[in-house]
Amino acid sequence: MRGLINYGAYCSINSVVQVLCWTRELRDLIRLVDDQDPRSPNTVAVRLKCLIYDMTKGNMSPCDPSSLVYAMTLYRGAPFDVQEDSDVVFKCIINALADDCGISKRIGSLWDIENEDRVRCLRCNTVQSTLNKSNTITVLIGDNLPTELQDYIKLYTDNTFTTCDYHCTQCHTGTQIEITSKVVTLPQVVCMRIERVRNIGRDTTDIVKTGTRFAFPETLDLKYIMKEPEAPVATVYTLYAVVAHRGTHYCGHYTAYVRDDNDIWYLADDSHVRVCSWEDVKSTYEAGSMLYDGVAYMLMYHKQLPHCVT
Repeated sequence: MRGLINYGAYCSINSVVQVLCWTRELRDLIRLVDDQDPRSPNTVAVRLKCLIYDMTKGNMSPCDPSSLVYAMTLYRGAPFDVQEDSDVVFKCIINALADDCGISKRIGSLWDIENEDRVRCLRCNTVQSTLNKSNTITVLIGDNLPTELQDYIKLYTDNTFTTCDYHCTQCHTGTQIEITSKVVTLPQVVCMRIERVRNIGRDTTDIVKTGTRFAFPETLDLKYIMKEPEAPVATVYTLYAVVAHRGTHYCGHYTAYVRDDNDIWYLADDSHVRVCSWEDVKSTYEAGSMLYDGVAYMLMYHKQLPHCVT
């Protein structure tokens, strides 16, 4: 593996790029992106292809991500001159690919999750259903929630909540509604974002980061979040990347743990890359004193290959 140069605020970008580089589904498709088209020399797809090509060469010197960052800046219309959250970087790249066409669009859809949201009026029992897409699953941390990811996913079967101040168009009254969300289709790759930041007050100064322990397995079964959990579809996924953060909500540093095609784990810390172990990855379950030890923020799972399904 090759590292990536950090020009001051790139650690979150570098960590996400390492994750994308070792997403086998993306790597297989991005080779087909036309990087010779003079009409699109600075698209995110072209720049990402060139960077991944450099990262998979035998040279051990770190690669320069500047061209990709320039393409990302053109796409979103704002520079990356301050550190962004890793999920913001991920969404910028994936959305840029999805907004493109052809192969790029296919790559952007690798993470697409189709959800069905059902809204039931608690007064007249009218139910309305809508379909929507997302590219991440948010995992909440709370006092009454499981601290193991598989247990959390099993609890997802009861992912129902109520809210008030809703005007029902059927009974024409202000009432409460019950909202239930279920997954209709699962993608090849699943991104899970652990919500470690919360606002404990009314001001931005009340935003805090939690280093509470939250464990995640190498193998995860997502059938529990499906609308039809007994449907004959593949729902078993394997962990291959973790983006971790150390520091506070206001400042800190991102790193990435990635597993290569030979099942070897690596820690990518900007230009420095070293072999690590599953025990090292598990150290991101929780933070040490003062949150200086990295905690997991984003988890990447890809669907197990058919011969690997148990």
